Amino acid sequence: MTEWSQEMEKKILRKYRFTLTFRVLRILLICCIIYGLYIISVSIVFEKTRPDLKHIYNSLIVLEWQQPNIKGQYVPGLSAEITPFLTQKFSYPLVKQVGKESVIVGEMNMDKKILNSSSSILTTTDPSEKFSFNLPENPQTGKATSSRINNNVWTTLDKLPEGTVAEMAFSTSTFMEPIKLVKMLAPYDVEIVWMPLYTGEIKYFDPLSYSEGSGSITIYDSFGLSGGMKVSDDFLSIWTAQNLSMDVKKSQHFMLENMEKLLDNEKKSYIEEFLGVSHLQERYDYLKTNGFQAYGAVVTGPTKELLKLKNVEGISNEALGNVELWNWDNR
Repeated sequence: MTEWSQEMEKKILRKYRFTLTFRVLRILLICCIIYGLYIISVSIVFEKTRPDLKHIYNSLIVLEWQQPNIKGQYVPGLSAEITPFLTQKFSYPLVKQVGKESVIVGEMNMDKKILNSSSSILTTTDPSEKFSFNLPENPQTGKATSSRINNNVWTTLDKLPEGTVAEMAFSTSTFMEPIKLVKMLAPYDVEIVWMPLYTGEIKYFDPLSYSEGSGSITIYDSFGLSGGMKVSDDFLSIWTAQNLSMDVKKSQHFMLENMEKLLDNEKKSYIEEFLGVSHLQERYDYLKTNGFQAYGAVVTGPTKELLKLKNVEGISNEALGNVELWNWDNR
């Protein structure tokens, strides 16, 4: 029997220290291999299925419904970043049309987690750039509301030089079909880029942000018609309509089609908690039953051409947006 000694104790400790270190390193290596295989598997499945394309497209369409004259500048072929926790992250610039060109005004950040309640779409834009619109009548009583003429807009347009273009929003004194509004503005060299639509607010549901006072009703979170978009079944190809002045009927068709797809294919939590769209079913039902009724517009064009709209009867609540140097076609 070997006699126990301090040297033997040191040998045993070194041996077990080495064994323990080796086991820890082996476990770490196995964990790294498993993690690597997991990441590779997630990436392969993500690239094969591309679930982000659906989320990106849906974010683009709801952005145009809810933000007057603001669109997402999405480049086809780009994809979201997938994290180890299966969160899909994506961002793209936000632009608005001023004249014939697009001006960057912010950024959209999409964070799609497994749970819709934990997901979010955040837009970084100047709140003062969002237009608001007045309803021409009280939906509950049918009585006409009071209108306000913003003479400061016309004064500013008069002082701006001819070599500039701008965007301007206004409300109308009556509800009108979008095609009628297009015809009303046809004599002027301007483009209609967005129209607020009445979709049953106040009468059938309360919008998230509105005010009543001095005989007027102002909707701050208006829901509207843009040029519109259409997508292929695999979400790889997107077609966009340029502006409402060209084919408003096609834009209306695109809008209803996109609303139908969302309602048929997505959960209410996805639509409301992730995309941030309230009362989509009620809005869709109202449009299908009552048709499209606009109560204003966002237009863009040469500043002196916008100034001519002062003579159009029934325009009120005017608001001037961005002004840029000349980028308009000579006609």
